[in-house]
Amino acid sequence: MRILHCLSQIPGKTGSGVYLQAIVREASGNGIEQAVVCGLPAAMPLADAHPEIADENMFAVRFESPDLPFPVAGMSDVMPYPSTRFSTFNHLLLEQYESAFKKTLSEAVSKFSPDIIHTHHLWIMTALVKKLFPEIPVVTSVHGTELRQLQLAEQLSTKIIKGVNEVDRVMVLNHDQHRQVITGYGFPAAKVVVTGTGYRQDLFCRDFCAKEEIPTIIYAGKLSRAKGVPWLLKAFNELEEEAVLWLAGGGDGPETEAVRAAAASNERIHLLGALSQTELAVRFQRAHIMVLPSFYEGLPLVLLEALACDCRIVVTDLPGIRELVSEEAIAEGLVSCIPKPPLTGPDTLETEHEKPFLINLKKALSEQLERVREQQFICCHKLQKTLDETGWHKVFNRIEKVYKEVKPKARS
Repeated sequence: MRILHCLSQIPGKTGSGVYLQAIVREASGNGIEQAVVCGLPAAMPLADAHPEIADENMFAVRFESPDLPFPVAGMSDVMPYPSTRFSTFNHLLLEQYESAFKKTLSEAVSKFSPDIIHTHHLWIMTALVKKLFPEIPVVTSVHGTELRQLQLAEQLSTKIIKGVNEVDRVMVLNHDQHRQVITGYGFPAAKVVVTGTGYRQDLFCRDFCAKEEIPTIIYAGKLSRAKGVPWLLKAFNELEEEAVLWLAGGGDGPETEAVRAAAASNERIHLLGALSQTELAVRFQRAHIMVLPSFYEGLPLVLLEALACDCRIVVTDLPGIRELVSEEAIAEGLVSCIPKPPLTGPDTLETEHEKPFLINLKKALSEQLERVREQQFICCHKLQKTLDETGWHKVFNRIEKVYKEVKPKARS
């Protein structure tokens, strides 16, 4: 079987990029031949984008180049590298974007001759793939950010919904996304399957002796308002308990710079920068509490990774979170779900709702810090079963089943 994977941004730098790399790794172990199309800055070497794929099977759409004279377009409005927002796309930018991807996709299909094309995000590139190669089965992994972009980049949404509607199978992370995809894009339920998400069990695992002496809270993600980071800093600054806060992640633009400036004013807050999977695993093993105060999440892999490293969790009560971490873990106090505040648009917190959100966040952090001090270790059987079932090999087994379902339509 020959699979062409397509991601419109840089692999490995975001949740969808980590997902892509994990699936490529698992598929390779199952003897599947693979190639990758991705979006890269002009100066980025191919080997840095995906070291597990040979250069001859890497096909890069180059941004910041004569054909695409702007930074990589990101599926989130704040990316961990210089990026362009889809909400700024006009007719010219869209034309340049589609033209560049058409050229690279055509080259990849001509040289690699895939049996199946596996795209990521129900967005512009996926619509283009189905238009260019109607005879090749196309399966798409939904990561959630495209559902948000339907609202943020409304000028593109009608065309995209129409363009992706002929995709052969859509793979989603949870049952809430299953509902959203059927409602938002109009897919029949039979085309949408829950394949879930996973984490690297070889990296993210327990090390009881590694925990810091001082109670340590860690955040991992983009340093942006949509992730709730400014309110996390405010809540942490108001804590009376002794604790340290680590911020793992990066970003680009005014929001990220404001977060960095605010963090620098407190010596108990440490900016770790963007971390590799190996580096993040070590930090999770050393930390006591992982906090994710987001207003919107597409692919919260970090929750599974942190839980596997015996971190307690403080997270916004977003759709799909309870399904992921289990109600038992919440009831036992291992996971604290704070109420999602009322928002304007997909992720804008109005001033009048800041105080209640801040109070809830601070309270949850204080409660979990108290449990850390009391050294409360909880055995949550339902959560352990979830962790056992969400290794990437399990996720890939479900994806491979989808491949086999659509493969009979492939070219001989």
